[in-house]
Amino acid sequence: MVGTQTPFRKVSGIFFRSVMADRVDQVLDPPGPASAGRYHRLGEPTLYTSAALEWSIMAIAGYMREDQRPRVVVPLRVSEAVVLDQHDEQACRQLGIDRDLSNESWRIALSEGREPASWRNVDIARSAGADGIIDRSRMIPGGWHLNLFRWNELGGPCVEVCGDPVEIILTPDGPKWGL
Repeated sequence: MVGTQTPFRKVSGIFFRSVMADRVDQVLDPPGPASAGRYHRLGEPTLYTSAALEWSIMAIAGYMREDQRPRVVVPLRVSEAVVLDQHDEQACRQLGIDRDLSNESWRIALSEGREPASWRNVDIARSAGADGIIDRSRMIPGGWHLNLFRWNELGGPCVEVCGDPVEIILTPDGPKWGL
């Protein structure tokens, strides 16, 4: 039960997930076993979503420019997720989380054989009982992303598709990032 003294907040609403166009029927599946990301190790479930359609496209654009693989954005309805909001400095302090560690490049850490610092934050949030974490966008002023560690299981938030996929079409001259 979430009380007023917990560091968590409840989140419900419409969120957006970008996926490879050929994986649209697997939009609610966790990343594959060979995939690691900012908030998950190999084999850990994490459902990455954004709070706005445009933010979802902006968050994935660099990857699309790197791999040239088509993607779509799928609207999802999330109900009653209990999450750590990294905007909340007090909640992060209460759990012993340095929220700025989540801003460090997870890709560089992995390429150097190090554990990404963001994984420490997510480990703390997971062990404290959070369903997910709100990530402050590094690229989008005021933007944020909801990343769930568990969904559609007993005691966790419900996530369901609530609209048709939207094809992502990028301009030819947009930014691309390296590691």
